[in-house]
Amino acid sequence: MGEPNHPCVLKIPDFEGPFDLLFHLFEKNKINIQDIPIGLITDQYIQYLKDMAKMDMEIASGFLVMASTLLHIKSRMLLPKIEVDDTEKIDPREELVRRLTEYRKFKEVSETLRSREEEWARVVYKAAEPFSREHRVEIPMDLDPVLLQDSARRVFAAYVPCIEDTTPKMSMILQKERFSIKSKIEEILGLLKKKLRMVLKDLFHPDRAGEPGAGREEMVTGFAAVLELCRAGRLKITQEAPFSDIIIYRKEENHGSKKADFHD
Repeated sequence: MGEPNHPCVLKIPDFEGPFDLLFHLFEKNKINIQDIPIGLITDQYIQYLKDMAKMDMEIASGFLVMASTLLHIKSRMLLPKIEVDDTEKIDPREELVRRLTEYRKFKEVSETLRSREEEWARVVYKAAEPFSREHRVEIPMDLDPVLLQDSARRVFAAYVPCIEDTTPKMSMILQKERFSIKSKIEEILGLLKKKLRMVLKDLFHPDRAGEPGAGREEMVTGFAAVLELCRAGRLKITQEAPFSDIIIYRKEENHGSKKADFHD
């Protein structure tokens, strides 16, 4: 008895589009995209389409368009290259190289996203449990109602002063500014009218009795006033060495210039 006839099965890879097939041919032949052997690629591409036709596979129009494009480029490669100028020549493969380079970038990104999807598909999340705002408190039946009412009254009496006493907050809000830049500017100009120069530290009074924190506040305000006067050209400052005294000099007023208007 003869052996049964088994049909010969040919398997052709499925490709998502013409560029996918082209990219497969480049990887199969280990070809650099920047230097396309157009003859080899065109022959292999058309052979693949012929194999599809033999297996009665429907060939999408995009594959046929790509085949005609490759044949067109192949025919142009046989002709003399067109010179744009004395040094540059047009390569018929240039546009195909650009599109293949872009396709490779998208293919790499899609493969990365696909691998991430497969990785996170194995992750299982726990659904959030429903939250109920209803809380049931069991009150002992042997609790004295009078004692419970008295306890609630005492707790409320102790809590009310805490929420109504806003004295510390209001004292901070209504605290009056003890020093202003404008007043310090007037003080500095008044002192410099009596003498041509003075030391910066002489402007401050760090030990003001009964005024906690006044020394630091006055120093910051006074230094800002000195900088403002320097910016306005009313005085200049010098320092002979690092960490030495800062000397303030009064500049002679230019009567033709307009005085600066200082604000807080």
